[in-house]
Amino acid sequence: MTYNGTIIYMNKKRLLARFILTIFMVAFIGILCLETDSYADSSDLWDSYNIPSSRQKPRLLDNADLLSTDEEKALEANLDALSQKWKSNVCILTVDSHSGPIQAFADDYFDYNGFGADYNDSGVLFMLSMRDREWAISTSGSAIQVYTDYGQSEMMDQMIPYLKDRSYYGAFNKFLEISDRYYDLYSKGTPFDVGYKPPLTRNDIIQMILISLAIGFGIAIIPIVVMASHLKTVKRQLAANDYRSHDGLVVSTHLDTFIRSSVTRHRRDTDSGGSRGGHYGGGSSTHHSSSGHSHGGSHGHF
Repeated sequence: MTYNGTIIYMNKKRLLARFILTIFMVAFIGILCLETDSYADSSDLWDSYNIPSSRQKPRLLDNADLLSTDEEKALEANLDALSQKWKSNVCILTVDSHSGPIQAFADDYFDYNGFGADYNDSGVLFMLSMRDREWAISTSGSAIQVYTDYGQSEMMDQMIPYLKDRSYYGAFNKFLEISDRYYDLYSKGTPFDVGYKPPLTRNDIIQMILISLAIGFGIAIIPIVVMASHLKTVKRQLAANDYRSHDGLVVSTHLDTFIRSSVTRHRRDTDSGGSRGGHYGGGSSTHHSSSGHSHGGSHGHF
């Protein structure tokens, strides 16, 4: 290889290295821009950190684009109807990502978009953030008592399977269904909480009666069948003299029967930590958002 050939070869090598470096830098900057845009889009969901006097957003905002157009229309109509029915804003928000803790973000979205303005601060927001597969519930006003800590846990137990299967429309409809039930129970003075027992329906009573009769019949027929089986060894005799014993009375079996007992009971105090709910003691825990407003709620991953 000549001297000039060596120089040309080295120049080509440098150009190739610069070209590869340029492609890498462009790709890296593009990724940073996408990340920045993602967070900017999710963080720019309220105009200012002042609570407005009217609601600024629809009750459904699907920024993560999880729903079809028809699903959005149907869901938003149902959210509007449920909100008007119970005089409490029922809202859903989906984002690709969010800034800060998801609970604080959900509280701020509710406050700084004026969702408390319609019905004396009463409302609930269900939020999904897809980047880290997080969910959050934020409650305000009377809705804090509607959605107790235990009630939120039970609701998410039913929603999580839909979210894991990516059936978001199904999950949101389940949210609406359970919310309608919770508001109805609250309006009757019996919010869904630890120890709640639903009232018996007519079918429940009929079923209990039939089960009781079946159990009673079973208990009664078993000893009769057992006694009847013991009589199969007895044979009819032709004369009465055949039934007479000529050996006198012979006691071959001695049986002691315990007929009564006396038991003294003393009450023992225990701390069970609540029933079914485990660590849930009942009621709703609260916290304060950045605006100083009181909220209930919870959050987690799916």
